[in-house]
Amino acid sequence: MDKRNHNRKDQKIIFSPAVRKYQRNIAFLLLLVAGSAMFFSCQKNDVQIIRSLTHVDTLPTQTVNELTTIYMDTGRLQMIITAPEVLYYTDREEPVMIFPRGLNVEFYNKDMVAETHLSAHYAVYYQKKQLWEARDSVIAENLNHERLDAELLFWDVGKKLIYTDKAIRITTPDEIIFGEGFESDQAFNDWHIKKVKGTVYFEEPVEKTPAPDTLKQRPAVKKN
Repeated sequence: MDKRNHNRKDQKIIFSPAVRKYQRNIAFLLLLVAGSAMFFSCQKNDVQIIRSLTHVDTLPTQTVNELTTIYMDTGRLQMIITAPEVLYYTDREEPVMIFPRGLNVEFYNKDMVAETHLSAHYAVYYQKKQLWEARDSVIAENLNHERLDAELLFWDVGKKLIYTDKAIRITTPDEIIFGEGFESDQAFNDWHIKKVKGTVYFEEPVEKTPAPDTLKQRPAVKKN
């Protein structure tokens, strides 16, 4: 709101509480639409780019349908990855696993409770680098009722780090934050946004329901 004095002290308009509430709602909607437009417009061609980069003219070394992979460390469950289809290309200089129909990942804490869920409609795993690249409707959620939406997200397995330099959106029970650049531990508990573009605060914060023992797994990802 422009609070500068225009030397028009004789024209003072006082709005009723109902009108002011209406104005706040309109401003909220305009900011939300503008932020969403910025978020999605920056990413519309990313999926075509990654698919062209990972296009392989030869047949895959192996194709697996309805994959479920369980990762354990010293007898403790760490994560479960499920995917409707995986294409293995092991005869390349950089062996890769391509998930053309997406994947779901469940991260487990030391109490073997699923504390974070990550899903994407398309992903590539670079085996030598131990690096995941997830694209197209990437979503991460944790037990703190926080949700990350992105169109590009990297996951460094060795460093246990997830990050991106692209546009992101984070929704919490109190606000929606739009930003550019993001970094977090792989459990999505300790995160920060490199450049905040805008924040929408909820006038009445969403009521926090008790956190479930485990996160409900999303349905797989992409159909043929």
